[in-house]
Amino acid sequence: MTSAISIRENLIPSGRPIQIGMAATAFLLGYVGPFGSTAAFGQFVSTLFWALIIVLSVGSVQLLRGVVTSLTPSWGEVRRELVLLGVFTLVYTPQVQILIWLFDRRESFSFEGIAELGVKVFAISLWIVAMRFVLRGWRKESIPEVVVPERPRLFQRLDAAQDAAILQMSAEDHYVVVALSDGTTQRILLRLSDGIAEMDGVEGFATHRSHWVAASAIVGSRRERGRVFLRLSNGAEVPVSRGYQAAFKEAGILD
Repeated sequence: MTSAISIRENLIPSGRPIQIGMAATAFLLGYVGPFGSTAAFGQFVSTLFWALIIVLSVGSVQLLRGVVTSLTPSWGEVRRELVLLGVFTLVYTPQVQILIWLFDRRESFSFEGIAELGVKVFAISLWIVAMRFVLRGWRKESIPEVVVPERPRLFQRLDAAQDAAILQMSAEDHYVVVALSDGTTQRILLRLSDGIAEMDGVEGFATHRSHWVAASAIVGSRRERGRVFLRLSNGAEVPVSRGYQAAFKEAGILD
């Protein structure tokens, strides 16, 4: 057998599935016998050889990645990967050559042989890195990005559950009472106008100089003796002053 190559990806995650995959790869390579390894060593020894190749590759990458990353914190990923690729080739190639010699004493050390092996290690590793970037790009394109809407700034003043929504705000003296979709209310020291400003684009309406409601919270309306009330999803009713009714009529909420 004249040469051996790294068969592991240059970015190695951890976990039992990866360990199982490494073991399965070693058995497969021992059975297939690339580079004449099985013919030279036999299937059992060939499997052991490739297992050691994998372990050396993984160990070298993990160690070198940590060193290169710590020395180049401001570099871009592509630039860092290319440097890591070069350093990996220089460090890993002699390890493979020594391993080959330990398994096959007929192999001799020569500059030409090590250089040829280094070229193969570099080429295969470059291909693996390139494929990793290609697959990563394909995965980003195939998986739609989930946009999580930001919560209004007013939530920074509240102790509310992550999935709670603001249904209504009412002014009481120098405070604002905030009604939430989880059935709770909270009283905060704030002007109603400032609270409305901190709703950050959430559609809503001022129904009175002391009340604001979220559009999504409105489920109906009713009239009583000339007065208009909005019914909200939490069961509350909010009065709509005459000066504010035009906005609700334009929105189709009131007739």
